[in-house]
Amino acid sequence: MNRKKIAFCALGTILVAAAFYGVYLGWVRHDMSDFGVCVKNGKRIVDGETLYPGEEIDRHLQFKYAPVSALFYAPLSRLPFETAKVIWYYLELVLLFAVFWISYRLLPSRGGGPWFVMGLSLLVVLKYIGREIELGQVNILIIFLLIAMLALSTRENDFWAGGLWGISLIFKPYALVFLPYFILKKRYKLVASGLAVLCAGLLLPALFYGFAGNLTVLKEWALTLSKSTPGLMIVMDNASFYSFLTKALPGHPESVAKILWLAFGLCAAVLFLWMMGQAKKRSIKKPEILEAAFLMILIPLFSPLGWFYNYLYGVLAVVLLMNFLPKLPPFWKIVLIVDFIMIGASLREILGKSLFRFYNYNSLMAVNFLVILIALAYVRAKRIA
Repeated sequence: MNRKKIAFCALGTILVAAAFYGVYLGWVRHDMSDFGVCVKNGKRIVDGETLYPGEEIDRHLQFKYAPVSALFYAPLSRLPFETAKVIWYYLELVLLFAVFWISYRLLPSRGGGPWFVMGLSLLVVLKYIGREIELGQVNILIIFLLIAMLALSTRENDFWAGGLWGISLIFKPYALVFLPYFILKKRYKLVASGLAVLCAGLLLPALFYGFAGNLTVLKEWALTLSKSTPGLMIVMDNASFYSFLTKALPGHPESVAKILWLAFGLCAAVLFLWMMGQAKKRSIKKPEILEAAFLMILIPLFSPLGWFYNYLYGVLAVVLLMNFLPKLPPFWKIVLIVDFIMIGASLREILGKSLFRFYNYNSLMAVNFLVILIALAYVRAKRIA
C-alpha cells in the first residue's frame, strides 16, 4: 500500500470516528447505565467488596453477571468515568463491524456484495444495536466471541474456539445452548477447553476474596438472579417467547405458558436435529454456519428473560438470509422482506406511540424471529446452505 492510500485510509478513519463521536455526544453519552453498573463493580471486586449488595443499595441497577466478569471492567474503573465510556463506546463499534464482516465471510457462498448484504442486515437490526450501545451492554462483545469461535471451529482450531466459548460464558450463560451441539458433533476438545476456561473464571475472584469469600460471592450471585428474575416475566421490554405466551394467555397463567414454552422448545430441538441430519445426509458445505445462526436466535427467543435488544444475537441469521434472499422462491422472498421490515421499522417514530407499545408489550418480535427460524429450516431443506 502506497503513502497516498495510507493517508486516505487514515483520513477516512478519522472522519468516521469524528462522526460517531458526534453520535456519542448527542445521544449515547447521556445514558450507558448498564456500563456504569459494570464499571462500579470492576472497582468493587478489586477492593474486595461484595458485587451483590442487594436491591436496597443498588436498586434496579444490580450487577447480575458472574463475579469474574467484573475483572474485565476493573482497568476501566481506574479511569475517569467519561473516558471509560468513550473507550467502551468505540470498542463496541469496532467489535460490531467485526461481527458483520466475519459473519459475511463465514457464509458457505456469497451472493450479493458485502456492503449490500451487510448494509441491509444492519438496517434490520439497527434498533437493537442502538439500544445495546445506548445502555453500554455487553452483548456485542459476547456475539463477537461467538462469531470468532465459529470462525475458529470451522478451521478445526478447537482449543482456541473453546476458549472463546468459555470466555463468553463468563459474562452470560447464553452460549450454553451450544453445549449439546458440540457434544453431538463430537467436538470434545472444544468443550473441554471452554469448560476449563469457565471453571478457571469462577475460581479467579478467590484472588480478591479468598476461597471461602469467593463461594459466598457465588452464592450471592445465584440469590440475586433468583430474586430478580420472576418479577420480570411480563414487563414491556421482555420479548422472549415465554413472555409472549404469558402475555397472550388470558390472566397471564405462567404455568400454562411454561408448558407451551417447553413444548415449543422441544419442537425447536427436533427441527434442529432434523436440520443437522439433512446436512450430514446431503453433504452440505459448511453446515455449522446455518446451525450456529439457528442456535444464536434461540438465545433471546427461548431465554425466560429475552430483552428486545438481545435479538441482536440474530445478526448471523439475518446476514445469511439476506445473502441468500435472491435464491429463494417468491413466497419466501415476500415473507422475509415483510418480516425484516417489521423488525427494522418497529420504532415509535414510525408506528406511533400506541402501536409501538402494543408491538413491544405483547413481545411480537418473538413471532418475527420464529419466522426467521422457519426460514433457516427451509433454506436447509432446499440445500441452499
